[in-house]
Amino acid sequence: MIKNIFGAFIAAAIAFAWSFISWAVLPWHDYSMNKFSNQEFVSWVIKENAPKSGVYVAPYYKPSDDLSPDEVIHSIEAQKEAMVKGPFVYTQVRLKGMDPTSPYPYIYSFLTQFIGAFFICLLLKRASDIGYGGRLFFVTLVGLVVGVLGFVPDWTWFGAGWKFTLIMIADIAATWFLAGLFLAAFIKPRSATYFAA
Repeated sequence: MIKNIFGAFIAAAIAFAWSFISWAVLPWHDYSMNKFSNQEFVSWVIKENAPKSGVYVAPYYKPSDDLSPDEVIHSIEAQKEAMVKGPFVYTQVRLKGMDPTSPYPYIYSFLTQFIGAFFICLLLKRASDIGYGGRLFFVTLVGLVVGVLGFVPDWTWFGAGWKFTLIMIADIAATWFLAGLFLAAFIKPRSATYFAA
């Protein structure tokens, strides 16, 4: 267990360092995001219409309990027409903004990487007899699966677009490839060498 915790800590540090480089140094995420034509106006509209932080969808539909069956059907049809007509909006709102100099997002990010790395260590223990290359492939594949399952639904349902989706998947796969370079050597059978085939 101590080895798993230590391995997860080092892997999380590697993942965190790569994430910083990926988002703060490399420009590729900039190519996957769009800017509103009038950013200030959109911010004002959101503040005026979003009473609290969280996830918002437009058009939004939740039938009232006091509607008649005919009114429910009419309401559903109206929402369907609005969704087809567009735009369809799915967004996350943080009303208080985000201070990039605050330590808390970075702490939470590292803890997320640590927990993920710890679970990968537990899985890797089960697959640790496949050699260094196999273990590296295993960790990278875990990252790829997380990326596909985590971001393709945003493309499918919410309009994230192919550039955003592919860049995010590639970013996560790269994160766990780099962390996997360490984990594949560290989490292994006692009798195996570091770079066993």
